[in-house]
Amino acid sequence: MCYTNEQEFCVILGADSSKWDKQCPLPFPSFFNEAIDKFSNAVNYLSREQKVQSLEALRQSNSEAVGEFYIKHGKQSAYFRVTNWQKIKKENLSAKKPNSSPRNPSATLTKKVFERDFYRCRYCGLRIITNDVFSEYSRIVGTKIFSIDREEIKRNGLTLGLRGVADHVEPHSLGGPTEMDNLVTSCYSCNFGKDEYQLHQLKIENPFLRQPRDDGWRGLTEFLPALKLIK
Repeated sequence: MCYTNEQEFCVILGADSSKWDKQCPLPFPSFFNEAIDKFSNAVNYLSREQKVQSLEALRQSNSEAVGEFYIKHGKQSAYFRVTNWQKIKKENLSAKKPNSSPRNPSATLTKKVFERDFYRCRYCGLRIITNDVFSEYSRIVGTKIFSIDREEIKRNGLTLGLRGVADHVEPHSLGGPTEMDNLVTSCYSCNFGKDEYQLHQLKIENPFLRQPRDDGWRGLTEFLPALKLIK
């Protein structure tokens, strides 16, 4: 784990805060893009019921490294970006507000957020993959080959590093509503790395200041109809 009581800075983020990324808690490593491309091939093959080729593409996806980056670095970044994080965390806890909106966005709302953002993390720009795709892939090839278990150490690393969620820009705990104008598509690393801190505490910009771009990526949802037909 990158974060320890003795360690003063993240080895990926670095000690010089002037060089930290201003758009996301921690940029993703370049091998994430290759992992996405390999898993895209795996899903494509499986949608055509070419299981052998699919599993070979999955094997090449470097899933262990993807999961390891998320666990050791991605979700830990807030501890290093936030000055006196223990003190600020306590201040945020004391500033919690009652919130009548649900904490977790509905599947329908999440889909709308993903579609608006063209299935890319609005913080780091990573192409995200939907949970439905991971679930269908696991169902077809089996959990022993591709686990989506709740425990991180048991899950396939791709489901940690590449999965997308709808993130509250203004933390829900501080009154942020679960509505389109406060939700953005986020990869797991940015979502958990952001934690429940405010943007200024993390020293990152509001993602709504940058417009989403459409390059045709749809989170592999285009393969879902074919995958769902496979018994």
